[in-house]
Amino acid sequence: MNSMRWGILVVIFVLLMSASANSVEISKEAWMDSMSTVLPTALCQADQYFRQCFDVSQTECEETATSATRVCLQKYKDKIPNTLVQPRDGAYWGSLVGACAGEAYEVTLQKKRISNQKCDDPNNWK
Repeated sequence: MNSMRWGILVVIFVLLMSASANSVEISKEAWMDSMSTVLPTALCQADQYFRQCFDVSQTECEETATSATRVCLQKYKDKIPNTLVQPRDGAYWGSLVGACAGEAYEVTLQKKRISNQKCDDPNNWK
């Protein structure tokens, strides 16, 4: 998959998981529960790549992103530490899960991807 799209996810997760300047510990279960709702919501905002560059409704975007997120959380579940120190661990694991989910979303909806100057230029999605 295009590294631009993965980069978008990394930026989203660093912002989402770095909201607090202080280190906070959170359980793996709580973090995974949060990611299962935060990630699809973030990916499917109307101004984001995954809505702008795919011919999908809000509902279809969220359903696809939710499924992709669930699969990717399971992929990394055994590797994610039982306690995450935020924001460091959340940013790291969020970028891995986010990249995985973004790739799964792309594969699932590849026939609905819009190819135009805006969507094809990685600089538009930084």
